[in-house]
Amino acid sequence: MEPDLVAKLSRHPNIVGIKDSSGNIGQLSQIIYSSKKGFSVFTGSAPVLFPALCVGAVGGVLAAANVVPKECVRIYTLFVDRKLEQARALQGRLIPLAQAVTTKHGIGGMKMAMDLAGYFGGDPRLPLKRPGPEIEAELKGLLHQLTAP
Repeated sequence: MEPDLVAKLSRHPNIVGIKDSSGNIGQLSQIIYSSKKGFSVFTGSAPVLFPALCVGAVGGVLAAANVVPKECVRIYTLFVDRKLEQARALQGRLIPLAQAVTTKHGIGGMKMAMDLAGYFGGDPRLPLKRPGPEIEAELKGLLHQLTAP
């Protein structure tokens, strides 16, 4: 939705917020700036969680949080605690994994990454297929890169 439409909808008494998954920080900024005070704006794109918080988003609803929930919450907590450099650094490490489990490898990659992280992803429903060993190795590497101390 266009920011002007969201701003108009933000004034409706039954609409209290929105999740914007565009990943477009300019658009997100415009929505936040032009919406009614107190209207909650969330990002739905993990690669822009930190910048979204910086422009006034109140949080995120992130696919990557299915794989690395602690790291996603940690970015938010660091931001709230004004440890911005640490939040920015963790955001930078999150981006490759977030992109791999959404746009790059899709549902199959997401489910495999969940399994690798110790959660239950399982196999995707047909016609989707479980990724092969080369993608599994890539996801293992990205998880290690993100979660290594």
